[in-house]
Amino acid sequence: MARRTKDEAERTRAAVFDAAVQVFLARGVARASLDEVARAAGVTRGAVYWHFRDKLDLFLAIDAHARLPAEELLARLAAYQGPDPVGELAQALDECLTALEADPERRRLLTVVLVRCEYTEEMAPALERQRRADAALRTAFRQIFDRTAQVHGLVSAWRPEAAALALHTLLTGLLQNWLRGADICLAAEGVEVVRNLLASIDAGAR
Repeated sequence: MARRTKDEAERTRAAVFDAAVQVFLARGVARASLDEVARAAGVTRGAVYWHFRDKLDLFLAIDAHARLPAEELLARLAAYQGPDPVGELAQALDECLTALEADPERRRLLTVVLVRCEYTEEMAPALERQRRADAALRTAFRQIFDRTAQVHGLVSAWRPEAAALALHTLLTGLLQNWLRGADICLAAEGVEVVRNLLASIDAGAR
């Protein structure tokens, strides 16, 4: 009986979580209410509060479940330490964009976290997580371009810092537009524009 009760509680929590994603996508986090989440989940408001203290707690659970693209890319880059820094960067970006394109559930979670949330002071931990990941990714990009400059040089118009900023800005724009519903294929068009930018930076690609 205890096991059955635990399984039922886990199913209820999952239903509330999924309903919150649905409601937050449709209404935006700020405009959504826990009553709407409860109705979408087919449970009582009390059942929602049994699993989540309030709407902020529910949003932070979604945020914790959503792996940020910057975090995934940093993990992939850590696995590469070969002689071709930009080539390895291009490979990691290809893998990251292709995997993201193929995962509709992750797209839904990231849309809630990165597009449908109006960040307020109480949500500072989630926003700070994004800022840390973005800063770490830009640092990783700069280090890669520093190594490339030492190995076979960058195209003369580029400095490592500017190249890192350009790449990070391009990725941010691609992902924001894709999450907002733009007709962009990350695995094809996204990969293409990223590779073209890298080719314009890496002197060894010419």
